[in-house]
Amino acid sequence: MIDSFNDRKDDLLVAIERFQLVAKATHDVIWDWDLINNTVWWNEGMRENFGHAIEGLQEGIDSWYDRIHPDDHERVLSKIHEAIELHEPHWTDFYRFRRANGEYAQVHDRGYIIIAGGKPVRMVGSMLDLTQQLRLEKERAESEENLKFAMQAAQLGTWNYDPATGTIAANQRCRDLYGNPEEEILTYEIVSRYIHPGDLQKAKEAIAASLDPKIRALYDIRYRTIGAKDKSLRWLHCSGQAYFTENGTPYRFAGITRDITDEVLNREKVEWADQQAAMTIEGSGAGSFLVNIETDEVIYSPSMARILTGHEDRHVTRHVFIEHVHPEDRQIRENAYSTADETGELRYEARFIWDNGSVHWIRVIGQYLFDSSGKATSLSGIVMDISDRIDSEQRIRTSEEHLRTLIQQAPVATALFIGRDFVIDIPNAAMLKLWGKGDSVIGKPLLEALPELTDQPFIKVLNRIYETGEAHSEQSARGDIVVNGRLQTFYYDYTYKPLRNARGEIYAILDMAVDVTEQVKSRQALEKSEERYRQLANELERRVQQRTAELNQTNAELINSNNNLQQFAYAASHDMQEPLRKIQSFGSRLQSLYSKELDENGVFMLNRIQDASKRMSMMIDDLLAYSRLTTRDTEFQPVDMKEIVSNVLTDLEIAIQEQRTRIVTDDLPVIFGNRSQLTQLMQNLLSNAIKYRKTDEPSEIRLSSRAATADELVYITKPLDGHKYARIEVSDNGIGFDEIYLDRIFQMFQRLHGRSEFSGSGIGLALCKKVVQNHHGHITARSAVGEGSAFIVFLPVVDVK
Repeated sequence: MIDSFNDRKDDLLVAIERFQLVAKATHDVIWDWDLINNTVWWNEGMRENFGHAIEGLQEGIDSWYDRIHPDDHERVLSKIHEAIELHEPHWTDFYRFRRANGEYAQVHDRGYIIIAGGKPVRMVGSMLDLTQQLRLEKERAESEENLKFAMQAAQLGTWNYDPATGTIAANQRCRDLYGNPEEEILTYEIVSRYIHPGDLQKAKEAIAASLDPKIRALYDIRYRTIGAKDKSLRWLHCSGQAYFTENGTPYRFAGITRDITDEVLNREKVEWADQQAAMTIEGSGAGSFLVNIETDEVIYSPSMARILTGHEDRHVTRHVFIEHVHPEDRQIRENAYSTADETGELRYEARFIWDNGSVHWIRVIGQYLFDSSGKATSLSGIVMDISDRIDSEQRIRTSEEHLRTLIQQAPVATALFIGRDFVIDIPNAAMLKLWGKGDSVIGKPLLEALPELTDQPFIKVLNRIYETGEAHSEQSARGDIVVNGRLQTFYYDYTYKPLRNARGEIYAILDMAVDVTEQVKSRQALEKSEERYRQLANELERRVQQRTAELNQTNAELINSNNNLQQFAYAASHDMQEPLRKIQSFGSRLQSLYSKELDENGVFMLNRIQDASKRMSMMIDDLLAYSRLTTRDTEFQPVDMKEIVSNVLTDLEIAIQEQRTRIVTDDLPVIFGNRSQLTQLMQNLLSNAIKYRKTDEPSEIRLSSRAATADELVYITKPLDGHKYARIEVSDNGIGFDEIYLDRIFQMFQRLHGRSEFSGSGIGLALCKKVVQNHHGHITARSAVGEGSAFIVFLPVVDVK
């Protein structure tokens, strides 16, 4: 019995020794969990794989529990305890295990349960780190997917020719390039049928050279195909190579095929365009030249001689390019040639002095031509007289300088924000004082100059203007500005107005602001005073009167400031007419003198310039008309509306005839008002009714009038004393509009339809509202989409109570 016991003991020691040797030899993490005493033994793999020192681990199973990823913790523990409770022979799972550096490894863990006395007593297992393996598999899958995507994106066809069988394995893209032959198995003979007869021999020779073991040429050829089914002509670029056995026998010939039809056609178009360009250079007013670098010989067109010297019969040598350059601009030419030595392209603009002494701005554009060794052999290029463009740019700069002067002299705080970064430009002294920052903000983005605006609404408003193109104004807007190192609260009445370039793109926003902090604070203080001291009626009345007087004074100052602003807007709009007249004048000259020399695209762009300048001129005229509507009570006299309407209909006679409009006029009253303004009112209402007609039915407009009722007069805030009111209605059967836009249509620059549908500046109804307000009246409208519109105005009549 003792011998038997000793034998079992020896066997146990041998097993333990083997287990320890395996634990040391393997790279896996080996663990031994004593389920009775709740102790866990780890081998050195814990340190090697995850960086955990064994002596630093917690006692018991917590050394494992606490390092399982929180998202995997509940699942893994539930599964392992279930295996123990059910006395299953083994357990396995995949989960994330935390390394010593805090990162998580992807592991595959396996454990085997030892049962003694009918219950589990130990669990022995190994943990394998799969992180590297999984990452490599993921990278391989991504690489394969990227290759597949690249082949698809590049529209490449792949093929593999077996010289032994003569069969070709091709992907679908490759079959597409040959017009999808009906044969399921392609052979060399089948594919040859669809190669263009003119290129077939060339293709056969290239294939033979690639399959010849003595030559083994790379396969790189371009040829045409005629589609098997669609009969379409395609240009293909095929490249590949043959693979040979040790004895020189080709066993595989593979490569790719690419459709280069567009490239070939485009190259042909470019060559044709080059020929056309050479023919049209002279017609465009430019001059061409070709300089031989070695001999300095110049081949030139007559127009080039005229552009450089003023005479077409003048003999031109290369020295003319130096002698006739203005002395102050010769350095520009030298710098351009230095750059051309590096890039191969010559570009510069300089003044040239003609033989008669006149000075002209000339643009020189050239390109060096090189031989096969990379040596420049000649310089080819053109010259253009750009004096008119330089003069135009100078006038634009003068106009911009005038704008700067107007802004700097504006009576209210004014500045420009350039671009989407809102770079501060030409803030006047009032604006710099309002910001309290000084000249240092000029040229900086708005948020860099005033970082305290980051979480305030102004930046969002500016961004919205760039997106919608709509101006924005606000009264008593709060702004928190850092002044003298301290964040302070101010209140402003401000307007953001988008500015557009000649292409109609917004390039800047004009900011005009008035500091109304004192008024707002006064109002706030007044409200607070009323709330806190309501019982002190007498004292409150005195303070209210005092505050009211202060507010009246402030409002008077604000009205004066607004009047000054209105005068500034009038002057600015008036001065903008001059460059527009120049644009229209030069545009008309271009149309009359050079329209035949322009291609269709050039004529189209020139017409767009003329149309845009006309619309701008019309808008400025409307703005000027609107700014002149300042008369309220002065120059009022009896005005016969029948006579006004008759004159307006005479002016609109052509439009009425073109639109085939029928106009019915009832008896109209005599209004107490301003004849000119009432003419503008009826002109705009009638022209709108004519313009917004339906295209599929006859247009009809009716003018009617009756006495206004007492209920209708409640909308008039300040009726004219001593006068009754008439209700005049202009109704039509046109396209109508949704009444949710009723308030919007009477605002400046508000349009419910695109300019391509209906012309106009968006000012007409705003002008109508201004006229009616000047006459102490009221204007409104009724409408529904597709059911016509009715514009109703209430105006004072001559009859005195």
